[in-house]
Amino acid sequence: MRRELLKHADWNVVVARLRCERELLKHADWNVVVVDWAGGSLPLYTQATANTRLVGLEVAYFINYLQSTFGLDPADVHLIGHSLGAHTAGYAGERIVGLGRITGLDPAEPFFQGMPTITRLDPSDAKLVDVIHTDGKSIFLLGYGMSQPCGHIDFYPNNGKEQPGCDLAETPLPLTLIRDGLEEASRVLVACNHIRAIKLFIDSINTNCPYVAHRCDSYQHFLQGRCFTCKENSSTCALMGLQAHQSNVVSTDLTPGSKYYFTTGKEFPFCRRHYRVTIDLAKPPRAESWVQGYMKVSLHSEDGVVRNLDLTPNGYVKLQHGQSRSLVVTHPSDVGRLRKVEFYWEYDMDVLQPRSLCFFWCNDHLYVSAIEVAEMDISTRGSYGSAQGYKICSGNFSKRLAVSCELSVNTKEAMGHVKRDTDMKSKLCTPGNREYADIASRSTAVFVDKCAS
Repeated sequence: MRRELLKHADWNVVVARLRCERELLKHADWNVVVVDWAGGSLPLYTQATANTRLVGLEVAYFINYLQSTFGLDPADVHLIGHSLGAHTAGYAGERIVGLGRITGLDPAEPFFQGMPTITRLDPSDAKLVDVIHTDGKSIFLLGYGMSQPCGHIDFYPNNGKEQPGCDLAETPLPLTLIRDGLEEASRVLVACNHIRAIKLFIDSINTNCPYVAHRCDSYQHFLQGRCFTCKENSSTCALMGLQAHQSNVVSTDLTPGSKYYFTTGKEFPFCRRHYRVTIDLAKPPRAESWVQGYMKVSLHSEDGVVRNLDLTPNGYVKLQHGQSRSLVVTHPSDVGRLRKVEFYWEYDMDVLQPRSLCFFWCNDHLYVSAIEVAEMDISTRGSYGSAQGYKICSGNFSKRLAVSCELSVNTKEAMGHVKRDTDMKSKLCTPGNREYADIASRSTAVFVDKCAS
């Protein structure tokens, strides 16, 4: 029987701890042990950091006692710790031979970041060390968590620094104060990003939405769709949360120091499905060589309509006509098989970039020949582990214009478990045989998948 040990951090996160216990016990018939060291974590931070080593020794003694007395297999033990509790789990792990797993939830930064491995959580502390980073800003910017990779698999949701819904302008402090009291409101105000790691882990325990993260050299490249495929045997993808040990990368390419990225929502349930939208740009003679601006898409599928997904939530993007540009959007659920895409374009003039100023002497239109939308994560429409793409050709709905193009729909192994029952490869076209859609600023064009007869 598997054993889960929970260790809280320097905040007494009682509500989250109790919810985590309930979710774990709902998931399976496990023995869940909670280590309450509030008395040792409440003094000055400097003293609390020193106390982590003592608590780690006590935890190691307890597990070794269970092993010698009752035959407990340390490989079946999973330690879960938040902030200072993550390093405490590391101290315990280095004294338990064959410990199965440690999950570090936003390990504390001060006195640990950049220090030798003997003083902090590191991959040698268990057979599998997975870490979720959610508050990796510098301590001088009030970031409490480590940005440094410290496990076999390090997850960086939303780049691991600022979490959605934690901005002061978005934090519902009056409501939190009334509902949960002063202590919880204070915690939300100063530690929202830091505590988010706990909430993400809890959300992962019994969710039907897989938290699939992609290994990438930067978050910016991830948002540009450059780390789209999971490659052979899912060597560049991992599942965040309780199911991290089920990731194929654990047995195929477990490289400490690798960073895995994904995005989330701002409240429960946090899980989002990721879609890569690739925009193929035409370059007619009247087009500017480049334009910059904002884009949104509305996805029409057999299952309904998902409206106004923002392709540029972090600001305008620069687009080169004649080239392709990929961006990542997210949605809480599977959008289904696409039938139509509405594409919105708005040109942006930046006074700090004189070349972007566009009045009477330039063309602010965007010329799009095709759009491809592909799911980055696991699809529930087929067997576990597949990614599918749809190439949607352009058509101006208001003028009934359309273009023809070739669809490259292919089924790829996303998590490397099994293939889909059928290969979804089709050629999708639009009537009219136009080469591109001419989209003026602040207007919308429609892209459909219907072929001419």
